[in-house]
Amino acid sequence: MNPPQVRSRGIRSLMLGVLLALTSAAYATPKILLHESVDPTLLDSVYLNQIFAMQTRKWPDGLAIQVFILPSDSNLHRKFVVDRLQIQAHQLDRIWNRMLFTGTGKAPTVVESEDEMLKVIRTTPGAIGYVSKNYPTDGVKVLQGVQP
Repeated sequence: MNPPQVRSRGIRSLMLGVLLALTSAAYATPKILLHESVDPTLLDSVYLNQIFAMQTRKWPDGLAIQVFILPSDSNLHRKFVVDRLQIQAHQLDRIWNRMLFTGTGKAPTVVESEDEMLKVIRTTPGAIGYVSKNYPTDGVKVLQGVQP
C-alpha cells in the first residue's frame, strides 16, 4: 500500500460518513405538534390526512382546528407531506386550491419558520403543525405513535 491510496481511502471514508450523517438528518420524519388543548389520543393517520386536507374542521370536543404549515416550497413541508400524509406536496396544494376556488373551505395558515410554527402552536387553541425531528418543542404536545 502506498501513501496516496491510504490518504484517498481516508478521504473517501470521511466524505461517506459526512454524507450519511447529513442524509439521516435530512430524511428524519418531521414531528407533529399540537396545542396543549388538543387530545392526541384520537388521532390516527386517516384523521391527520383529513385535518391537513382541511376536510375535518373541528376536534372531537368541538374546538376549531387551526392548521399551520410551512411554505409549500420548503423541504421540511415536502418531507412532512410525503412522510406523514403519504401524498405529494403539489397534490395537497391542489386540494386546498380547489376548496378556495369553489368556496367550500380555506387553506391552512402559512408560517415562515419553525420558530414561528412553535410560537403559533403554543399560543393558538386547537392548533396543529409540524417541525423537524430535532427541533425543541417546549410548551406544546408532540404527537407520538401515529404512523402513516
